[in-house]
Formats: sequence, structure tokens, C-alpha cells
Amino acid sequence: MQLGDLPLFIAGDVNADLSLLHEAADEGYIAGVNAVSDSLTCFKRRTPLAIVFSEPGIAAVGLRFNQLAASCLVGCVDFSKQGRALTAQINQGVMRIYADCDNYRILGAEMCAPAAEHLAHLLALAIYRELTVHDMLAMSFYHPVLEEGLRTALRDISVQSAVSQADLSHCSAFGSAALD
Repeated sequence: MQLGDLPLFIAGDVNADLSLLHEAADEGYIAGVNAVSDSLTCFKRRTPLAIVFSEPGIAAVGLRFNQLAASCLVGCVDFSKQGRALTAQINQGVMRIYADCDNYRILGAEMCAPAAEHLAHLLALAIYRELTVHDMLAMSFYHPVLEEGLRTALRDISVQSAVSQADLSHCSAFGSAALD
């Protein structure tokens, strides 16, 4: 947060970075700590997270598609066919999740989907904790919830991976939308 080599530290909207309250609060803390310290501390930043509160919601978490290497894996879910979204009549939108093609670590996601803010927060935690697609698939997914859409996108990546995990993503389809 230091301005060049000067003993000045800036935070929030004045630094032309991200004008989001949670980012500005973190930057204020970092700038304050470094301004009164004898030596500078480099802090690990939180996972990037941006949300638009609309219907359906819009969110981006972690790395965006245009920031990724060409060789990442992409998992997708279309909420027009997702069970809970259908029954709640909010079945519109899509979510894409990006994972490293070597270690399957979740790198980011972009979505225009129902409950996007909740899905984005869950993915931000996964990215911050450096979880893999298979780590996430080991979690419980209650039925019927919108988070099952997240599981669908994760399974889409798992099928592309060279790792066969103890998850249904490598099983053949049942031929029923509710079960597949």
C-alpha cells in the first residue's frame, strides 16, 4: 500500500484498485500497519470476490477466465435444468468453474446464477484454502439445494481429470435429469 519509496500509504478508492468496501477495509488495515512499522509487511490478500445483487445474481471469484492459462479445466452447469432452481422457478443462469489441469486446484469461477452470492462465497473459501475439485466433491451436498449445481460443475471437471476419485462423476449416467 506504499506509494513508491515515500513514507505514504494509500488505501480504498484513492488507489484506483478495487472500489469495494471489503477490499478498502483490508487495504486500510494494511496501510495502517505498514505506516507505523519499522519494516513493511506483505500480507496475503483475500480471494478476489465481486458480486452484483441482481436476479439472477452475478459473481466472479478468484481468477477470471481471461486471467487463466490456456490449459486449465473448465466445469459448467446450466441452471435451467438444476432441480432446486426448477422447483423454485428461478431456473436461469450458468456457472463456470476453473481448475488447474495438473493438480485440479480450484482457481476461480464466474457465474450468472441463482444464489450466486452464496456459491461465490463457498468457492472463495475453497480457493483460499487451496482445495481441489476432488476435495470439494468429498463434501456433503444436501438435496434439494442450489449448491448441487456447484457439484455438477465440479463433476464436469472431475470427468476431464486423470484422477478417478470416490465420487459419482466417473459413473455412467442414469438417464434421469433428477439423478444425473
